[in-house]
Amino acid sequence: MDKKVVTFGEIMLRLQPPGFQRIRLARSFEIIYGGAEANVAVSLANYGVPTEYVTRLPQNEVGDACATYLLQYGVGLNFVPRGGDRLGIFYLEQGAVQRGSKVIYDRSGSSFSTIQPGMLDWDAVFAGADWFHWTGITPAVSASAAAACLEAVQAARRLGLSISTDFNYRKNLWKWGKKASEVLPEMVGLCDLA
Repeated sequence: MDKKVVTFGEIMLRLQPPGFQRIRLARSFEIIYGGAEANVAVSLANYGVPTEYVTRLPQNEVGDACATYLLQYGVGLNFVPRGGDRLGIFYLEQGAVQRGSKVIYDRSGSSFSTIQPGMLDWDAVFAGADWFHWTGITPAVSASAAAACLEAVQAARRLGLSISTDFNYRKNLWKWGKKASEVLPEMVGLCDLA
C-alpha cells in the first residue's frame, strides 16, 4: 500500500499504578500514551501501512515525550500543531478478579480540546492519503474539536478519500452543550464505513 491513512483525535497520557494496585494506594504510576485514533495509527504502522496522526500537543517536555513515543512506531506527525497548556490525562486502575477496571479522566482544558477549525490545512494533510479515520470521541471533547472534526471530514469527502469512523460513544464526554445525536449524524453521513 503506497497511500497513507490519516487519523485525527486526542492522545492522552495514561497513568496506571503498577500491577493491579488501587489508585488510592499507589505511590507510583506507569506512563503510557494512548487514544483511539493514535492506537489505530500505531497498529497500521506496525503492519507497514504509512500513517499520519493529526492531533494537538502542548509545547513542552510532555508533548515532546508523547511525540517521541509515536515516532518510535513509525507514525507520521507532520501535521501536529503545538500549543495549549497540557496533555489530557486518564488514570487507569486495572481490574482484578471480581473488581472491574476503573478510569478517571482529567482532560478538561487539554491542548486538543482547544484545537480550532482553520488550524490545519486539510488539503496538505490529506495529500497522498486515501483513507481518513476518526472516532466519536473527537467531537465529544469540545465544540471547537467537533468543528475541526467536521472540517476534516468535509475536506476528506471533497478530496475523495475513503472515510471511516468508530462511534466509540462516551456519554460523560459530551459536556459542551450539544448531544451526540445533534452533532454526529452530519459527520457519519459523510463516512463510507461506520
